[in-house]
Amino acid sequence: MSALLLLCGVVVPFCAHAELQAVPFPKTYADVSFVDRVAVATEGYQPFMDKSVYESLDVVPGEEIYTDIMLAKMAAEYEQEQAQTPITTDFPTPDIGTIDLAQPIQPIPPTTPAPTQPSQPSQPTHTPTYSGNTIGGGTVIENNIVTGGSCYPAARDKNFPNKIYTTGKYEKIHPALEKALITLFRKEGGCGTIKNDPGGYTCYGVTSYYFPQVKNPGFSRADAEEIYYQNYWKKHHLERLPDVISGDIFLAGVGSGTQTAIQRFSMFLGIKKTTSINKEMINAVNNYKGDIHNKWMDYRDKWLQEVANSSTYKGSVSRGYKNGITLKRKNGCHVRPAQNEVLTR
Repeated sequence: MSALLLLCGVVVPFCAHAELQAVPFPKTYADVSFVDRVAVATEGYQPFMDKSVYESLDVVPGEEIYTDIMLAKMAAEYEQEQAQTPITTDFPTPDIGTIDLAQPIQPIPPTTPAPTQPSQPSQPTHTPTYSGNTIGGGTVIENNIVTGGSCYPAARDKNFPNKIYTTGKYEKIHPALEKALITLFRKEGGCGTIKNDPGGYTCYGVTSYYFPQVKNPGFSRADAEEIYYQNYWKKHHLERLPDVISGDIFLAGVGSGTQTAIQRFSMFLGIKKTTSINKEMINAVNNYKGDIHNKWMDYRDKWLQEVANSSTYKGSVSRGYKNGITLKRKNGCHVRPAQNEVLTR
C-alpha cells in the first residue's frame, strides 16, 4: 500500500506539469491545392454531366401544339413510305403521292372559289410608296403572282417577344421565308419539353423526335434555320408559291407537317386535293379574288378553335391559338405594319 502511494506521488506531479502539444486546424476547401480542388469538383459534377437545365422545363404550348401531337407524326410516317402511288405534277422533280388523312372537321371553302384554269390575272405591278426598310431590300410588290420578292418588315405584338432572333441568312435569298422565320422564332421560344408531347425535347420549334441533333450541346437558332430550310421550305418547294402565301403555308407546315398543310390549302382553294405544290395550285393562287392571306388565317383560326374546344383540350389552349393567329395575321409577307409597330433588329 505504501508502495502504491509512493508511485502516485511520483507520477501525478509529472502528468500535471506535462507540456501541451499544438494541433493544426482542419483545412477547408480553399486551403487545399488546385489539383485537389479540381479532383473534388470533377467528382461532384460527374452525376450531372449529361443533364440539362432545360430537360424538365414546362414550355407553354404554342399555337400549333395540337397539330404537333396528332398530325405531324402521321405526316412524317407517310413521308417515309416510298411505295405510295405518285401524283403527277408539271415539275421535273420527284413527286409525292396523295394521302387521305382523317379530317376532324369539314373544310371551309373560300367565299369566292378560285378558278383552276390559268388566265391573265389582273394584279397590281407596284405598291404605293413605302419609305421604310424591307426584308429583302427591294420594293414590295403586292400581288398574288410574284415569287422571291421583298416583304414588309415584321410588326410588333403584345403577346410575343418584340425581337428578331434570326441570323438573317435567308433575307436576300428567300425574303418570305425570312419573315416567316422571324414570326416562328418569336412564337416558339427556347428549348425544353412540353407535357404530353410525344415529340420530346424541343428547341426553337424543332422536335428531337424527328431531329435528334436538337439535343446536341450548342444547338442554335442557326441550326434550326437550316433544318427548317432543308426539311420544310426546300424539300416541299414552297418557294414556288407566290410570296403572298408561301410563308403562311410554311408556318402551318411546321405545326402540322408540310404535306398536311399543303393538302388543307388545296381544300381551302377548292382544287383537287394534293400534298405537293403543283401548277393547279399556283394558278389558283394567282387568280384568287380577295385577300388570300387573311382568308387563309380565317380558315386556320376556325379550325384551331374547333380543335381547342374539343374534348381533348376543352378550351384550355383557345387563347394561345388565337394569339398565334393574330401574330401571323399581322406578319404576312405583304402586310404593311403601322408606323409605330415596325420591328427591326
